[in-house]
Amino acid sequence: MKVIFLATITITLFALMGPAQVNAVCELHFVSFMQSFTSSLEAAIPYRRSLQVLSSRGDNSDSVSSQSNSTSSSTLNLPSDGLKTKNGVPFGFLPDVSAQTTMAEINEAVGMSPASTYGWYAQITGSSWDGSQLLSQKQDIIDSKAVLIPAVMPTVDMSAIDSNVASQVASVLKQFTDEGVEVWLRFAHEVNYYITSGTYHGDVDSYQTAWANIAAAVEDNPKIKMFWCPNWADASSLAEWFPKNSSTVDIVGMDAYPKSQQTFDQVYGSFYTAFAEEYNKPFAIGETGPGIGDDTLKEYWLKQIAEVDVQKYPLYVAGCWFEYYKGYDFRIIMSQSSSIVSETKTEFLS
Repeated sequence: MKVIFLATITITLFALMGPAQVNAVCELHFVSFMQSFTSSLEAAIPYRRSLQVLSSRGDNSDSVSSQSNSTSSSTLNLPSDGLKTKNGVPFGFLPDVSAQTTMAEINEAVGMSPASTYGWYAQITGSSWDGSQLLSQKQDIIDSKAVLIPAVMPTVDMSAIDSNVASQVASVLKQFTDEGVEVWLRFAHEVNYYITSGTYHGDVDSYQTAWANIAAAVEDNPKIKMFWCPNWADASSLAEWFPKNSSTVDIVGMDAYPKSQQTFDQVYGSFYTAFAEEYNKPFAIGETGPGIGDDTLKEYWLKQIAEVDVQKYPLYVAGCWFEYYKGYDFRIIMSQSSSIVSETKTEFLS
């Protein structure tokens, strides 16, 4: 429209002024137009790049509809018939490894749609990694048809996560994606906490390098998404841990275990604004549960997750519950009273 408008002005000016004057005026308008166009293009590039990242990793759509909760779920290959909370957000569990719980058992106990997400833990303890902790669950994961969210934890120094180790991680995960499993790789989850606690070793710089190596190793596999997931903290303190190359991040989330009755806004609001909205990334809950052993609190917190207004959080695409007994009972399904299971199921869509 601007070009047509400028052409109209030019014709009019030729009728009123000489060619030299017209050329000067046109040059001025053209420079102004190009400055405006360039500014608009530069503003659009980050948003466009975000869509391209999803597209290169398996999104067959090139529409801006990935801004919404429902369409983000489809571009991330979440199961369309999987379990969802009341607000329509896909939901799943981390089965308790110590109890040898399978997702098949959880799905049977829920008795509704099968879990949409499947969380599991695995540690990198040396210069070689065979992924045995993940592969031990391979058939259950495949049968579940859920998105696998493996928390791959480097307990060696971050500097040891070189391209060789990264390629081993990519190779193990390919064994799942070759079977049709969608993978959201939660590499070095809760890094801001685990480095200070001594579970991880290194610093911000070595973590940044390790993340980049892992991301490079899996970038050619469209069924693997890189899921950045620190521990609950003030958003400003997390900025240094956010990968320097934001295009290597496909999904953002934050692990949180509230110890009192807090709202979804209070727990996730500032993080969502700082990272999901700022970088136009889908937001998912990698793991969560109550921060203390309290049945009332865990049902309250589930309700917060299940009923939060997704119009306010349109990039919120999935959740995953820590279905463990570990020190105290985080579980909301397995080995629970009939009243707790019934209350839990009221937060799921039938």
